[in-house]
Amino acid sequence: MAEDGVVLRTYGRRPIRTEQYAEREGAYYRIDYERTGAEEVQARRADLSWESGQEAPADETVVDYADLPEVDQHALEYLIRGPEYTREGHPTGSLGATDSQVPYPRGTADSELVGSGTTWVEWNDRVYRVTVSADETTLTRRTFDYTATRVAESESGFRKYVADRYLGSLEDLSSEAKSVLEAAIEAGRDQEYGRYEDCNESSPGYERLKQRMESVSDLPDPHSDHWYVSYEGERYLLEISGWVA
Repeated sequence: MAEDGVVLRTYGRRPIRTEQYAEREGAYYRIDYERTGAEEVQARRADLSWESGQEAPADETVVDYADLPEVDQHALEYLIRGPEYTREGHPTGSLGATDSQVPYPRGTADSELVGSGTTWVEWNDRVYRVTVSADETTLTRRTFDYTATRVAESESGFRKYVADRYLGSLEDLSSEAKSVLEAAIEAGRDQEYGRYEDCNESSPGYERLKQRMESVSDLPDPHSDHWYVSYEGERYLLEISGWVA
């Protein structure tokens, strides 16, 4: 784990959300990032289709993915599996893409797909129907600088760090907010259901509890709108959510 930072580039969303935590060899690290740049790179528009059992017509030549130029491999990997750092596996049922942008950051001079009409490409026991237009477009590639900061040397040290950073005390609640929190705590002891619902029009206690939590730091993604709280000597994970019927 590089504590002095690592630079990642991607066409998709940021590879790792900020303020994430990782454990390595017994030590705990906080991962943060800064977006340091963005650039427009060459791209083309492509159509692709595949379904289970698909084969090329008898009079068509099938090209193996491994035999394609590297620039085409890069574009197809993006089109089929998604941006780097958020990639998925190959499709299992079907896949279709229409007029989708695919990156050609090093240009298309070596490409065998761009402007060549429909090409049948076999990759990982699947035969894809691919068409890449010769019309030029651009795609944004973003640069992120990530750093790892050691925050604890042990699990107990990490627990203390989390408490110091996120634990919010709810000892000063109004009586109305207390009644809602205590009902939620009691509901949380129900392993099968474990949720308190304030249905129909929100009660004054629910609204006061929501207002109180606005002054308490919630947990980082993917647990935003969750709070690590203490109440009457106990610690809880509190979630407040709402919906419209």
